[in-house]
Amino acid sequence: MQLSSQQVLLALVSVLVLSTTLSLPLLYIPFSTKPVFGDGLTQEQLSASMGGRKADLLIKTIPSVVTTETLQNGQKPIILFRLFDSNTNQSFNHVTYYIIVEKDGKRLLSDMFHDHDGELKVQLNPENSSRIAIISAEHDPLLDTWSGSQTNPVRISGPIFLNGGLYHFIVKIETVDSDYTLLPDNQQPIYDSWLSVGNTENRQVDIDGKQIPIKIISYYDKLREFGFDNNTMQMKFVMPFNWNSSRLNKANIFVHEEVTVPKANTFTTKGTFIGKVNDIDISKDVVVDHTNPKMDVIHVMIPKNNLIQLADLVNKNGEASSGLMKFTLEPGSGSMNGSMGSMSGTGSSMGSMS
Repeated sequence: MQLSSQQVLLALVSVLVLSTTLSLPLLYIPFSTKPVFGDGLTQEQLSASMGGRKADLLIKTIPSVVTTETLQNGQKPIILFRLFDSNTNQSFNHVTYYIIVEKDGKRLLSDMFHDHDGELKVQLNPENSSRIAIISAEHDPLLDTWSGSQTNPVRISGPIFLNGGLYHFIVKIETVDSDYTLLPDNQQPIYDSWLSVGNTENRQVDIDGKQIPIKIISYYDKLREFGFDNNTMQMKFVMPFNWNSSRLNKANIFVHEEVTVPKANTFTTKGTFIGKVNDIDISKDVVVDHTNPKMDVIHVMIPKNNLIQLADLVNKNGEASSGLMKFTLEPGSGSMNGSMGSMSGTGSSMGSMS
């Protein structure tokens, strides 16, 4: 059975529900912490302990695919926060979430939210404004919390998801089981997560004397310095990236770039592509969706283990200080890259995730 590109991406997201527990201090949060880290896609499942209980936090966007293009077309995504015991899959009740959202080091949101059933939904209305406004929610003045319901989520407007790239979510659990009884400081887990909004760029390139439209979606950070050489058929683009190996070892992280090119032409006719990052071959992490008869969708998908290996090489060759991930793609001459239709070709990129 062949799958569409969007179906494959949804399947990929469902496979990459990640879980990890680390205990390092978050120095910029002025209270006792039990932090849990992630570095994301459009959903993450993070684990921690809360007293003698296991407490997993699922953070996900609804729908799963959110890009600057879908947002510009009027999409208003929902962020779901669900605190539950992964041993029983039962949600905790009467959960108060203290939620901080940051982007590029700037704080966008810092507020308290409550859900009696433990499944908080926050609908986003991305808006070019300097601050967040809560436009629909019930307010509890005692704890100064905002709440909604499954059918009428909390609705906020402001700069969250206004631009593509990574958004940093810091979630502290203030209460469970009771609306007003605060957990002791040493039992309040903090979950440190990153969710990404795909940044969509549309370009025109000259192939065989014709202007061909190219669409690029970066699910990690905004791309720049796009170029295309119509003699060598090499496409290139650059993305900001922190190559610190210590950071990569601590985080759940996944880099995903998507390039859509109409076919057939000199760039797509071979159906296989050579991919490089900072001149290091990553062709095993290039997967091609051939299922659309009118276009090829090229996915560059680099999982954590491969990123760590790349970082070692990039640090050794002295390029880490640039803070850039430099991509190149060009037609290949060997065997076909993995086909998205069969979910093959990902090599170690799936099995190595932890």
